[in-house]
Formats: sequence, structure tokens, C-alpha cells
Amino acid sequence: MMDAFIQALKRVNTVVACFCGYAAGALLAGMLAVVVVHVFFRYVLHSGFAWTEELSRTMMVWMGFLYFPTAHRKALNVSLDLFVAPFEKTVVHRWIGLIIELAIFLLLCGAIYYSYNLAAGAARSETLALRIPLIYVYAIMPIGFALVALCSLERLLRIAGNLIDPGRYEVHVFGSSTGADA
Repeated sequence: MMDAFIQALKRVNTVVACFCGYAAGALLAGMLAVVVVHVFFRYVLHSGFAWTEELSRTMMVWMGFLYFPTAHRKALNVSLDLFVAPFEKTVVHRWIGLIIELAIFLLLCGAIYYSYNLAAGAARSETLALRIPLIYVYAIMPIGFALVALCSLERLLRIAGNLIDPGRYEVHVFGSSTGADA
């Protein structure tokens, strides 16, 4: 039962991470194009646009939130391995991983709730330069946190499964990627 649920989460998270990675890359390319246009018009033609800074900033925020699930899934987030390195390949290491991932998952659930309320509260406001509803800018927050929470749930189940049967599930924890280290 748990294996089937983890495999289903893996399939969903793989598709989501792939889509989000491509979307983040497209946003990066778009942001670069907007910034180049802004620089050209401001410094070559001496006539800038007010909307380019706002659009590029929004694209950067969306890019970060869209790549976050992939980064978390591959354990590319900032971590302090120094404190857990002495416990590597021990049951203590697996318990530390479980506690940390559970804390991350609970934090993400809270972030979904609060960011949804923030986005909903911004529905009546507009951005200054683009004049679009601010909810479109803030909508990525609960979406991004929810996508990361799905990845975190998969990681949490894998780590918990490795406590019962060490090495059964592959999971990236503290910069390692073998099932035995989870």
C-alpha cells in the first residue's frame, strides 16, 4: 500500500518537477529578454519603460517558486551537513532526516494557508505599472508551496519507510542520494 502511494507521488512529482523546471527556464529567458529591452531603451534610446522592472521582478519570483519543488526533491536546498555528518549511515541519521522533513512539511502546510490568505487579500489591488490584479502576482505562493509540499510528502514517506526497512527507498537527504543514507 505504501509502495503504491509513494510510486504515485513519484510519478506526479516527476511530471510536476519537469513542467516546473521548463516553466522556470522559460521565465528566466523571458526575464532576460525584458531586462535587455529595458537596458536598451533606457541607456541607448534614453527612454525607459516603467513596466519592465515590475514584470522582470514578478517573473523572477515566479521562477523561484516554480523551481522550488525540483530543488527540494533533489535536496538542493541549503543545509548544514557539518552537524549530521558524524551520524551518517546510522539510525540517528535517518531519525534526524525524518524530523527535519516533518518540520519542513508542517512549515509548508502553514505557508500554503498564509500565502493563500495573502493572495486572496490582494485580489482587490493592482500592480502599479502593469495594472494587473495583484492576485496574479501572489498566486504563485500557495501554488508553489503546495507543489513543494507534495515533494516533501514523498520524501517524508520514503524516509519513514527507510526507518522500517533501511535502504528500501532512494531519497536525497543532507546531500546524499542513497537509500541507506536516508
